[in-house]
Amino acid sequence: MARQPTKRLRPGDVKAVVFDAYGTVIDFTEPDFAAALPAICADRWPHAAAHDLWRRFLRASYLMRAEHHRDPVYQRYDEAWARQFERVFKQLRLDGDAWRASLLFKAALADAPAFAESRPAIEAIGRHYKVGLLSNADDDFLTSCLQRNGLRFKHVLTSENARAIKPNPEIFLTMARRLRLPPEEILYVGDNPIPDVLGPSRAGMRAAWVNRNGYRKPRGIPFPDVRVKSLSELVAMLVPDVE
Repeated sequence: MARQPTKRLRPGDVKAVVFDAYGTVIDFTEPDFAAALPAICADRWPHAAAHDLWRRFLRASYLMRAEHHRDPVYQRYDEAWARQFERVFKQLRLDGDAWRASLLFKAALADAPAFAESRPAIEAIGRHYKVGLLSNADDDFLTSCLQRNGLRFKHVLTSENARAIKPNPEIFLTMARRLRLPPEEILYVGDNPIPDVLGPSRAGMRAAWVNRNGYRKPRGIPFPDVRVKSLSELVAMLVPDVE
């Protein structure tokens, strides 16, 4: 099947652009979680292999979320991570502090850097559109991360605040209500096809997939309205007169 060509948004098609956080404007993705595990292991259990801990942690996450894969049930991330660590520690027969391990993940997220292109892209788009940030995140670590990177949004919505997790359309509709715009006038920008393309599409929003690594779209996920390799490319598309 031929690849769907990238669409060009016409001026006036959208009035607001809402960004995902991690993996889109913040340079932190799944491998960065794994990178935090050696410190957890070395701190208390030098004999525990980090790669085994990470494999089991992911498995615990999949099992906990499998039943509601497309409509996840809300839970704070620190609480969910602690439950996953508890399960893994039990499997490995480790006397570990699951809550402390969860807090190490939160610290890594709070300290994560923004992509170099993020701030200028957000500012350029913000001169022409309403802008917001919508993220599957707890309020505390996301707020710290945004402040640390000097990223400012008038509208910020987390899964904790919305009590819903992407791709549940309710979190996107909550943002639409805050922006006082119909969903079809909002472009959601994200890096992960399931939460960031499926989710906004189900809510009636347009979706832009920032596919920096050239991944193939998963089966069963609708085509995004826009495919770009960077936020800079998105700026050129949305703000044609940008220098």
